[in-house]
Amino acid sequence: MRRIPICLLLFLTTSPAMAADLDGLAWMSGHWRSAEDGTISEEIWTDGTGGLMLGSNRTVRGDQAVAFEFLRIETDGTQTRYCAQPAGAAATCFAMTDHGEGRVRFENPEHDFPQAIEYQRDGDALTATVSDLSGAHSLSFDWRRVPE
Repeated sequence: MRRIPICLLLFLTTSPAMAADLDGLAWMSGHWRSAEDGTISEEIWTDGTGGLMLGSNRTVRGDQAVAFEFLRIETDGTQTRYCAQPAGAAATCFAMTDHGEGRVRFENPEHDFPQAIEYQRDGDALTATVSDLSGAHSLSFDWRRVPE
C-alpha cells in the first residue's frame, strides 16, 4: 500500500465549502484595544481566509495578565459559528443568527451565560456585547482600532 503524505490527504478531503471565506466579517479583523484605570483589554482578529478567523483576547491589569481567551469564527459553507475558549478551556460555540453591515450576532440557547454574542463596528470602534437571549442581562466591551 502506498503512503499518502498527510498534507496531501487533508487537501484531497477538504471540500470547496470548507474553503469558503468570511468576507462579510472582514470589518472585525485587526488589533483592537481599550485602556482604562490601569487595565488594558485587547482583541486581535485575523481575516477569514479559508473559512476561518482566529482571535485572541487578553486583559492586563498593571503589569499582570489577568484573563485571556482563544476565539475562532469558522464556516463550512452552510453554517458559521463563533467558538470561545476562555482561559484555554474547552470551546463553547454559538451559531450565527444575524449579520449585516458592520454587525454580527451569534447565539447558543443551551449555554448558561452568555447565550448571545454580538459584535458591532462603528468607524474605529468595535463593541462586543454578551447577553442572555432576552438582552436583560448584558455586558459590553469597547475597543478602538490600534493603528498599523
